[in-house]
Amino acid sequence: MYKQFFERNFGVFNPEEQQWVRNARVVIIGCGGIGGIVAVALARSGLEHFVLYEFDTYQPSNMNRQIECFSDTLGVNKAVAIKEALFKINPEIDITLYDRALEAEEISQAIQQGDVVIPAADEWPLSIVMLDTAKDLGVPAILAYPVGALARVSTFLPESPYASECLVMPYRFPYAELKSFMDNPNNRRILQYYRTEGAWTQEWFDGWCQGALPHAQLCSPVWITGALATMEIVKVVSGKWKPVVAPRYWHITPTGARIAKFGLTRRLLSRACRRPWGQALLPALAERPWLVNLFTRAIS
Repeated sequence: MYKQFFERNFGVFNPEEQQWVRNARVVIIGCGGIGGIVAVALARSGLEHFVLYEFDTYQPSNMNRQIECFSDTLGVNKAVAIKEALFKINPEIDITLYDRALEAEEISQAIQQGDVVIPAADEWPLSIVMLDTAKDLGVPAILAYPVGALARVSTFLPESPYASECLVMPYRFPYAELKSFMDNPNNRRILQYYRTEGAWTQEWFDGWCQGALPHAQLCSPVWITGALATMEIVKVVSGKWKPVVAPRYWHITPTGARIAKFGLTRRLLSRACRRPWGQALLPALAERPWLVNLFTRAIS
């Protein structure tokens, strides 16, 4: 039955490559927008081994983008719904499901359950720590995040820089410290590219900075991000193509798509943000629009 389901794959993959896809195990942290799309697309690619983490249930606000959110799945745990969808695609799939949140102290253990990991939870500090930890453990990890109209996807390998460096987060901060840093409204306010490239409204951006609103998202960029992340995983596990490896990344907007690069300036700023003096500069930076604009250009 497997060969019948995935017959058309063999027009691209040879039998050995498809077997590598089939045998691979992927760890997906968060089964909502990105994680749900990646799980379904990988199952339709012939991958048969999944580890899923998700504590949350589908809510009406998920309807605009999450692949298994329907009127009859509202209130259902997202990982449970994804598990049912995967079994409908391929009844032979092997799934390890954790219908709870991943705790920070479990990160290393979770990563080592798979051949590749994609942190796709709304808990962004957790995702950064996971990407950094996966590099240390030698496990390929996929960065995949949409911000409104903007999408970024990259594969992190042992030879890549750390994700915290690429994303201008304090270099190698522990989870609790990173969460405190990222929840600070002044630190959020310097992320003006959410408004420029992500096309957020000023009102929504202000609300998000204060912690009153979630990330603004659109269906198309979320699904594009999920599809690109799936392709990066397929590249890694099949060995057929070279992935887009950090510091390079997919950069997608409504007006274009290109392979961009996280520059050295980001890494230097990441190191500065780890220092108390660097963190002390951020509130002053956030209060001066021209400095925020300069900062945004520096990290672009």
